Amino acid sequence: MTSGRPAARLLRCLAGAASLLAATLPATAGARRYLVLPFENLSSERSLNWLGDALAMSLSDRLELLGMRTVTRVERIDALEGLGIPDGKPVTLATTLKIVAAVRADRVVTGSFTYDAKNGVVVSGRLLDAGAAREIWEANRPGTLAGIFALMDPFVIEAANRDDSRLSPQAPSALASIGDPPLTVYEILVRALLETEPERRLSALLKALDMDRRSITVRRAVAIEQFDQGLLADALASVDALPAEACPDGWRMHLLRGRILAARGDLDGAVASLAKSIALGDSAGAHLLLARLSASRGDMARAQAEVDLAAGLDPGNPELEAVRSIARKPSAPPI
Repeated sequence: MTSGRPAARLLRCLAGAASLLAATLPATAGARRYLVLPFENLSSERSLNWLGDALAMSLSDRLELLGMRTVTRVERIDALEGLGIPDGKPVTLATTLKIVAAVRADRVVTGSFTYDAKNGVVVSGRLLDAGAAREIWEANRPGTLAGIFALMDPFVIEAANRDDSRLSPQAPSALASIGDPPLTVYEILVRALLETEPERRLSALLKALDMDRRSITVRRAVAIEQFDQGLLADALASVDALPAEACPDGWRMHLLRGRILAARGDLDGAVASLAKSIALGDSAGAHLLLARLSASRGDMARAQAEVDLAAGLDPGNPELEAVRSIARKPSAPPI
């Protein structure tokens, strides 16, 4: 989706849907939401199809590190399910527009890659402003397969330079601290996340962690999966095995720890972790969880204040209205 003709078609489609997007995008100012779609494999090496998801995941991590907020993979998949579109199916222009509207994204990242053993890899990326129906930036980056994720660094820096809504951004030099896992580990990680059976998914994620125990990306994925399966003690152990201070985006680890502690009923510990998360990188997710915790304690004024802070940061957050309704009730049930 990077050649001139498809690019022009996408921009025409975006322009034609401008009124739809204007109705669905947040009217309140806040950090822009980036929808990063899996990159398309244009090479003859179909065994590399998994790399498209890996590029999207790695690029999202890089955008988050420099203060840009991305639509999560779960949000994107939920949107696809809501639209009746199977995950993994090639995304058409019309589908892209539907996803943008469903997740209330402000900017869209699309891309593709090619590879052959002789010439290496070329990654193409494009950044679009969904509301204004215009292309912000496009580039092709050649390199080696082993270094494919770092090829996106100039793209991320350019996106950061063109976004004045970033939250607690780090300097571009922080990108060097990302520490992507090796390709073999990333492949296992991506294939694990595509697994539909929870036990097999967790088993595959733990295999990836055994191969690279220092990987922040893998450890976070393991902890999230353990949390989703209700294995709270295991999830907490996974998070605590890698101190947030050692992570380039430590705010995300503190936020995850706060969620785990809240689910375990340790509300004081959860609040402390969320405070650390906000100190390192303000996020709607942290404020929304604080709103839930405050409501569960009957402090509705604090709950509403936290919802307002979240709305100012991310007015398109999918949890916003549900938490707002809780904060408006006279009292709220325990979490």
